[in-house]
Amino acid sequence: MNNSHENTENNQAQKQSFVSSFYDYFEIICFSLVAVLLLFSFCIRLCRVDGGSMNKTLFHSENLIVSDLFYEAKQGDIIVFHLCNQSYNKPLVKRIIATEGQKIKIDFNSGEVSVDGKILTEDYIFLDGGSYVIRADFNPEFLDSDKKIFEATVPDGHVFVMGDNRNHSSDSRSYLVGFVDENTILGRVLCRISPFTVYN
Repeated sequence: MNNSHENTENNQAQKQSFVSSFYDYFEIICFSLVAVLLLFSFCIRLCRVDGGSMNKTLFHSENLIVSDLFYEAKQGDIIVFHLCNQSYNKPLVKRIIATEGQKIKIDFNSGEVSVDGKILTEDYIFLDGGSYVIRADFNPEFLDSDKKIFEATVPDGHVFVMGDNRNHSSDSRSYLVGFVDENTILGRVLCRISPFTVYN
């Protein structure tokens, strides 16, 4: 009789333990899902490279983790922004070359890019044929075709971006893209997922 009573108590204790464990695991899973949703909603997002304008740094179809948490645009950052005009209605990946108020000068003869008179060291760029090409879509407002020089001052609240694959990139040099409004920036590229690479 005592054994039967003890068995019943043991069974009830095991059931209570199982139910308690189940609720604990369920609670952990729910909190984890909510944390992941909040993280991807407000802190980071996934983006995919579309096209070859960032070769040799990033390549077509590579997946990126992007964050705009406390982000302030700065020179050298690789960013994702959403352009919405007659030419583009999609996120684009480019590198910030100059920020608001800075003066950019591109000398197509020497292949030098300078910001506020300082020539940039750009180990990351890829140039087909080793020299800059003046594309048909470059903004004539800032381009002196005879001297082969592009000069512009970045307006307030905007950045000047270029792709690392300089001769195959529609970017701020082009009237199709122009200066990028900081409000359209989705975030800075933190890392590439595969092959895994962190960008400072």
